Amino acid sequence: MKTLWTIPVLVMGVASATQAATTIYGSANANTYVYNDDGGTSLGIDGSLSHFGFRGDSAISPSLTAIFDARFYSDFVEALQADDSNQFAQGYPQVLRGHVGLEGDFGTVRIFGGPTPMTKTQSYLNLMDEDPINFGLILGDGILATPADLPTGAKFKGYNTGINFTSNDLGNGLSFDGAVLPAQENDPNGETGISLAATMAQQAFSVSGAFEVNGSNSNSQLFRLVGEYYLNDIIVGGLLQFAGNADADLNGTSFLGFAELPLDITPWQSRLRLTGGYAAQEDDAETIEESQVMLAAMHEIRFSNTVSAYNFAEMFLPEESAGNTSRFGTGLKIGF
Repeated sequence: MKTLWTIPVLVMGVASATQAATTIYGSANANTYVYNDDGGTSLGIDGSLSHFGFRGDSAISPSLTAIFDARFYSDFVEALQADDSNQFAQGYPQVLRGHVGLEGDFGTVRIFGGPTPMTKTQSYLNLMDEDPINFGLILGDGILATPADLPTGAKFKGYNTGINFTSNDLGNGLSFDGAVLPAQENDPNGETGISLAATMAQQAFSVSGAFEVNGSNSNSQLFRLVGEYYLNDIIVGGLLQFAGNADADLNGTSFLGFAELPLDITPWQSRLRLTGGYAAQEDDAETIEESQVMLAAMHEIRFSNTVSAYNFAEMFLPEESAGNTSRFGTGLKIGF
């Protein structure tokens, strides 16, 4: 993931120059969980999904608007345990996504840091805006061989910086999202990347196809097809992904299926999402041949538009039993 500090500097500059009205937003999100692996069982607290940000817009003309957004993530649980020797790593705010750009009848052009068009399509897997489930494992991060590394297109690890164009509705629910990902100056061997996604959104279904080259990994390719179908109050869907790392002659395939349904067990709106996945990786030299299975459940009780309680469970089961892990817990999210 590339450094994103340049984005908030641009954002604040636009906000100041245009005297744009700024909205402060965010979410306090923390959970407690039990984690199990071959080393035993441990109890943890996670506040890493908590964030706050600044966003706004300012009209330049009747058909053109300047927009900006900067989001800071801060694990306030870790921040309470910070010491003078390691303050930044212990939960102090980190800029992980933001943009500054122009919006008009042509669409939206942004200089951005954060999710690429590929990474944005992971939102199909989420029940809430910020889920604690780690889908990166089944999307390629769960490979045990070292130093094998595949692009995942997953949240945070798949984030990048670049120039992004997002179209308006082109007709019949079709839209396009594309980005150029320049190589960084501090990476002499880096290559410019491209991330593209197209989405068709209809009343009965939504489907996206995405392709990314040289994203979070150099000399890498990533293709994803993901969609969902709406059956009254029930949602069913799936994801198919192919990943490759040319430097290591390594290839990976991931498949996930999910179903979301309402639960009438509380006076408040309640929904459950169940996900199952399978992944496999191999290299041309046949020195790496691995596979993994993932099972996950996410349950949200929505008390209001800004307050939710949630429960989650996930199991990651590599073919090699030594890598089995599981995690389950409960949390609270308060937005503002």
